[in-house]
Amino acid sequence: MTENIRNGTTLVLGLGNILMGDEGFGIHVVRQLKEVKLPSYVRVQEGGVGGFNLLGHLEGVEHLVVVDVMMLPSPPGKLQVITPGPELSEPGKIILSFHQVGVLELVQMWGLVGYEPETMFLVTRPQKIEWGTELSPPLQLAAGKATEMLQELCTNFTKRSQRLCTI
Repeated sequence: MTENIRNGTTLVLGLGNILMGDEGFGIHVVRQLKEVKLPSYVRVQEGGVGGFNLLGHLEGVEHLVVVDVMMLPSPPGKLQVITPGPELSEPGKIILSFHQVGVLELVQMWGLVGYEPETMFLVTRPQKIEWGTELSPPLQLAAGKATEMLQELCTNFTKRSQRLCTI
């Protein structure tokens, strides 16, 4: 319990649709992360495509790491750490229904309901999004590397792992 008080709670949240190839990257990573030793103050959770249902998982969370895919101007499998801010948005996205709410909108909503964990995204660009449960070869490699990086980050979160933040 002392460990939890000293370091705060860290939540690693894997997002994506496991049935759509590389779209399931976040889920594959957190499943691998569940197999490694982490401090007691770290929670690892599959968020799937939870939308508003994810709001309730943040109570008591001080550090949030979201693992997902994003359409980035980089090669598939290259890992990037992104800190959300007003400049981080999906260009041209118009929300017409609550079913279209994505993780970026959720991060903004979390602030409105009083949850403001320190948040970072560990993301990569997908190579293929199509029916299937397997990751493409570049994302399989990235998933293993992401798991190692997250294990290091979660163990040394208060030290702000320089290696992770300079990918």
